[in-house]
Amino acid sequence: MYKSNVMLAVVVGWSLLAVESRAQETNAYPPAPATRLEAMETNTGTIIIKGTAPVGSVSVNAGSVSVTCKEDTDVSAGHKEYGIAITVSVAKQFDDRTIVDYDELDSLLNAVDYLSKIDWTATSLASFNASYTTKGGFRIAAFSSKRASVIEFSIRGGHMGKGILLEQNHLAQFRGLIDQARRKLDSIRTDK
Repeated sequence: MYKSNVMLAVVVGWSLLAVESRAQETNAYPPAPATRLEAMETNTGTIIIKGTAPVGSVSVNAGSVSVTCKEDTDVSAGHKEYGIAITVSVAKQFDDRTIVDYDELDSLLNAVDYLSKIDWTATSLASFNASYTTKGGFRIAAFSSKRASVIEFSIRGGHMGKGILLEQNHLAQFRGLIDQARRKLDSIRTDK
């Protein structure tokens, strides 16, 4: 009798362990804002002024990338945040807009400079992928394969699974747009 009770307890115990249970959901929807500009734009109970100024765009085979200056103002707090919006358009069918805070612009420019000069000495292996990602998820990358004997560049918005390819001259044009946007933001930040 004792053996059958122990055996019954073991079978019940194992069956309870095999029952599927739901874990606590930890992913918030919508996700928390990644940048200060995005966070300011979610403020409620206050007036938010969103100023923008287009800087320019670079056309590539598969689409285009454009840069826009941003200045957001919380009227009640008298607080301003600055940055840029980078919009990646794929064949005029899909637009992905990623926000980059002002304090990330120098780092992004340095990353573009580094990636534009990368060569085969980056690794002793047959191929490489070097990338830089902003807080908002904008990603710029250089990648290669020694078998193809070419280094390529790509950019991807924060909500895109796959990016668009850039040539070296497109990368230089894109860098120019970011630098122009930073200089524009510098001028309005010092005017205040």
